[in-house]
Amino acid sequence: MAAISSDELQDAWEKVKAMTILPEPPEPKLPSFGPKVSMKSKLHAVQNLITSLEYNYTGTLYFDVNKNRSFKSIANTAKEILKEGLPIQCLEAVFLGAYLTAGFSNLDRFPISFKSKAGTSTHRHIVLGVRHQQQKWGALGLSRCDKLMNKEVKFDSLSDLVLDYCHEFQNVYHKVEKVNVGFPLSHDIHSSERVEWRVLNLPVDINNWTEVAKQLDSFGKDAAEIESFKKARGELPAWFGTKYALNVPELELGVRSPRAAQRYNSFSDDYDEIEETPAQETAPVETIPKPITVTPDEFVFKKPSSSTATAPPTNIFIQNSSHSPFLIEIEDNSGLLEIVTKTQPGLRHEKTPQAEERDETTMEANPARATSTFRISANGMIVVAIKYNPPTKLLPSEKSSQKKKGAISDEPAAVNEPNQVVSFRCKPETGSSENLQDAMPDRDTFTLETPFVFKDI
Repeated sequence: MAAISSDELQDAWEKVKAMTILPEPPEPKLPSFGPKVSMKSKLHAVQNLITSLEYNYTGTLYFDVNKNRSFKSIANTAKEILKEGLPIQCLEAVFLGAYLTAGFSNLDRFPISFKSKAGTSTHRHIVLGVRHQQQKWGALGLSRCDKLMNKEVKFDSLSDLVLDYCHEFQNVYHKVEKVNVGFPLSHDIHSSERVEWRVLNLPVDINNWTEVAKQLDSFGKDAAEIESFKKARGELPAWFGTKYALNVPELELGVRSPRAAQRYNSFSDDYDEIEETPAQETAPVETIPKPITVTPDEFVFKKPSSSTATAPPTNIFIQNSSHSPFLIEIEDNSGLLEIVTKTQPGLRHEKTPQAEERDETTMEANPARATSTFRISANGMIVVAIKYNPPTKLLPSEKSSQKKKGAISDEPAAVNEPNQVVSFRCKPETGSSENLQDAMPDRDTFTLETPFVFKDI
């Protein structure tokens, strides 16, 4: 493109100002999908929308690209991007891709970021890795280089997808130093959980690629289980450091330069330089305790050896230390538990359309799940009884459990089924009404999860 002089630019600007009628800027048109549209077609439509916004070369960011926030807040930024229709960069493209694919329940979405070097300059780039039906991998994204944008859902593993990006970085004379993978993003656009962008942090320039690939693929399989554990316990499993020995935790991030700080302290685009100074010691972050406490820390449900015997219930204690009443929605997705305590009389469980859609999806996946809602007064406590009570027709997880145990068990032991937790969705009320629709906004809603095990009796 030929350069233009200042006089030519000023003349063009004067002509624009002199125009009495200017066309309205085009608004992105959201794709609509019928029931028989393939996932490939859906992802192509989402990527076309992202690409239609065009890459932002101006050096000025138009949207909030702070990553340290909830998925609900990120979804709101995506809505703003769609409303304004302004150019974006790689991180905004991930925000938008995550929001537009939130309704694809059989699509896992992982944030994948790269740290690379070209000469003495350090660069960062991010894409949204996608996995369809626990099988093929691909990606959505935006970049100045079309080979660093989206990828077709054709890769057999996460490591194959990452390696393809690494090769494309080499083609533009970048050396990838580190790859970061976060937890799968929520499908609930009202989720108040903070997004975990970098859980697995692998230096790829100093390690054997075969070992890096093994850990990438293992994380792709384990991520959901690890995330459930961290939500329940507040930390990664003890075995994480052993299994992912190449992981380098990013405990201290470099402090951005003043120029980068003006760019909202986020990812640059894939070729903008990030000037970093050595990390400085920062004051410890004070964590605010949740007003709702659930005890015990792990539930043990007694499991009769005879199918005719009745399992005794286990008492769950829920305490509210705040000055506001709460609605507590208790949910078990395993289909193996029964909430014995009945919902209080007169307590109507009204849900938002988004919550109804979420529950319908979960119900289709597991029609035997148990759920009940209870009200707990300010500074109050309630006791809820839950017991082991599977459906007459055993679930697949239960069948596999029995096969593993065999017909005779030598000793009664607590059996921990993977990814089994009881969820407590806590929503504060604004007034005296006992309906969910009168509760405070979703930003004050949070979810607690407690793992459980079975003990034969």
